[in-house]
Amino acid sequence: MKNKNYSFTRTMLSIAIPLTLQNLLFSSFMLIDTVMVGSLGDLPLAAVGMAGKWSWFLNIVLFGCTSGAAVFIAQYFGAGDHKGIHRTYGLMSILSLASALVFMACALLIPETVVGMFTKDPQAIEAATVYLRIIALSYPFQAMGKSASTLLQSTQRVVIPFVGAACSVVTNIVLNALLIFGLCGFPAMGVAGAALASAIAAVVNAVVIYGLALSRGTMLRAPLREMLDISRSFVRDYVRVGAPAMFNETIWALSILIYSAIFGHMSTEAYASITVVKSIEDLTCVAIHGMCSACAVMIGSYVGQGKYDHAKACARYHIAVTTALSVVIGGSLFFLKGPIMSLFGVSDVVRADSMAVMMIYGAEMAIRNIPLMLVVGTFRAGGDTKYGLIVDLISAYLIGIPVTAVAGLVLHASVPVTYAIMYCVEDILKVIVYGRHFLSDRWIKPVV
Repeated sequence: MKNKNYSFTRTMLSIAIPLTLQNLLFSSFMLIDTVMVGSLGDLPLAAVGMAGKWSWFLNIVLFGCTSGAAVFIAQYFGAGDHKGIHRTYGLMSILSLASALVFMACALLIPETVVGMFTKDPQAIEAATVYLRIIALSYPFQAMGKSASTLLQSTQRVVIPFVGAACSVVTNIVLNALLIFGLCGFPAMGVAGAALASAIAAVVNAVVIYGLALSRGTMLRAPLREMLDISRSFVRDYVRVGAPAMFNETIWALSILIYSAIFGHMSTEAYASITVVKSIEDLTCVAIHGMCSACAVMIGSYVGQGKYDHAKACARYHIAVTTALSVVIGGSLFFLKGPIMSLFGVSDVVRADSMAVMMIYGAEMAIRNIPLMLVVGTFRAGGDTKYGLIVDLISAYLIGIPVTAVAGLVLHASVPVTYAIMYCVEDILKVIVYGRHFLSDRWIKPVV
């Protein structure tokens, strides 16, 4: 058993470390914008958070499109089927790009309607609309970069996406400083400058990934005829497996948008507090997301090879590591909340609520991350993409959202209390239900 755990650790680290660093870099996007724009005041900060939710929603939809594809690619990779990988990549790219174009059209044509989902404050809507119209131009590049990264990660070529992310973040930091504050002779564009910097950074990410991947002969160098060899039977199988994952991510993302709208309608200060904590959440979860991706690649490969016992042992190992790491990170937030909040130039009300919410998040972090590892890292990689969809629909739309809305908008509970209710009513149920499904082994469903 020790030798098996050593093998799991070695493989996990070789995949998870570059993915964690990549996630850390991308999560810093929001943190960088939040810190820099936060110095302009609560209103610009809330506006960027509101507009950024649309981009975040797109990223979740793209993650849904690519999650289904990742199941096929990882299992094809384990089985040594290169044509299957190329065919999956072609269909994934088409779906991702189509989704990005729809989101871009909405952002350009009806930006006020999009932002209006989160607030009724006319000043916040005006500022957020400026940001949204600019960042939307980068959506097709985000889709291309996400598709390429998924292919490379699922075939264990994880360094190239990391390099692309590094170049992108450096670009974002430099351009943020120049365009938000008008340094070195550049115009001080404020919120618009933050949007332009992020848009250019997304283009840089896609260009670097494709440039390196094509020059190094990775699976991304796919013959066009194999990419377009998309038969009806393959589309049917892809939809059967991929559609639930895509729909799962979409309805989960929509639930997060609804939760955000609840806080936005409580007050602009409430939304600013959640924006601050959300940027911290994204940053503290990068290691967990890296391990989820590593677990999915490993389990998919084992299932593709028919090594089901290895897949189950791998999943148990990752769940144990996720729990331990979540406890450590969550506990650290209790001691670091003061120094962390000193980075944000927000009002005293927003600072107090943010610190309280951060403590709640830290205490609940392990409970929240176990379902993430089970659904994203385990069930989907094993071929079971439907169970998470069913549970998320019930827990969010029949329980979590109604209870949170009553607490925040009807009973007028404080921001920390509403936040605690939002998380706990869903996550405790998920740990119990997902745990039972994992022990049943019914999540192992080969797709190739």
